[in-house]
Parts: sequence; structure tokens; C-alpha cells
Amino acid sequence: MQISEAIQSRRSCRVFMDQPVPQETLERLMSLTCRAPSAINLQPWQFTVVRGAEVARLGKKLTRAYSERGISCGPDNTQPLPEVYMERQKELGRLMAPLMEKAGVDRNFINTGSLVFYGAPAVVVATLDGAFPPERAIDAGFALGWLLMAAADLGLATCPIGLVCSYADIIKDFLNIDSTRRVVLTVAVGFADPDSPLNRMRSPRASMEQVVRWY
Repeated sequence: MQISEAIQSRRSCRVFMDQPVPQETLERLMSLTCRAPSAINLQPWQFTVVRGAEVARLGKKLTRAYSERGISCGPDNTQPLPEVYMERQKELGRLMAPLMEKAGVDRNFINTGSLVFYGAPAVVVATLDGAFPPERAIDAGFALGWLLMAAADLGLATCPIGLVCSYADIIKDFLNIDSTRRVVLTVAVGFADPDSPLNRMRSPRASMEQVVRWY
């Protein structure tokens, strides 16, 4: 698959098939991921790949924490959102609503589904070394972009999931990740259920005129 094709065709999967990803495929995926660039070649990332029954066990712990803490998906803004971003969020909700209805799930599915990684057979947890400030997470971001494109090339579906980072203490304890590391993002990995209405969703993109400036 050409990179341009992967960029154009990939979408976030919200219903995965109960089909394990072969170990050799996961190893190839992570090998390609780790080819990403980083400042001064520091490669400050670490990836923990969770597989099989351990994914379900982690999901149960996160779901229990959600029932206690109630932290849900949101834009994580620290100041009032400008109208343009609020409208994009509303547009996404309008597009997803009929698909969620067809799938027989309610609006809370984005929260509850995120916490169990939408049934994916594998999950990649990306962390940043605690020696670096949050800004250095951009390096992990490069690698995660590589991961999404490499997965598409390998015939795998993915879904980046940020909500679980709000429960980083549980993730780090469960996976024995050093407490000083920062959980940056998790990515669900597997094979998309082709029959799920939720997997027909393709998020719209703003026009180039809105987000690109020329000088």
C-alpha cells in the first residue's frame, strides 16, 4: 500500500473482530513504528504491547475506575473553546448518532467502548520518559503516526484512544510501567468488524483553506 493510500483510507475502528493478531505481525508493526524520527535521536518513547486475555483484564479495571471517577471523553481544553472547534465536535456527533443507533449503542459507548479498547485483541500503550517535559511527547506522536500508517499497510485496523490516559495510574500499575513515565496514548490494534455500522464512520476534515496558511 502506498503511504498516500494509507493516509486517505484509514479510519478509526470502534468494533474489532475476535481474531488475534499474529505475533510476527505485531513485531513487524512495532519494528516499523520505532523507525520514527525524534529530536537528537533520543527516542524517548517506550511501547507496551498488551495482548489477548490481558487486554480484557485491563479493560475491566479501567471500567471499574470509570464507574468510580466518572472521567469521560472530552477535548481537554484549558480555556473556553473557540466556536470553530465546538462546531467540529458537534458535526462529529451528528454524523455518529445514526450509526450508533443502528449499532444499538447509546452515546456513552464512546466512553465505555474506549475503556475496553472496543474489543481489540491487542493494545499499544505509549509512554514518555519522565525526564522530559510534556512538550517532548511530540516525539512519541511521530512514532504513533508511524504506527497508524504501518498498521494500515499490514492490513490492521486501529483506534487511538486517549481517554484511558486519565486512568494512567491503573495502567502503569497493571502493566508494571515505571511510575515516573507519562502515558501519552493507547492504540487499539486488530481486525475491523466489517458488519458494524460504527466502522462505516469517516470523520470529516476541515478544508485546507481553514487550517493552512501561506506566506
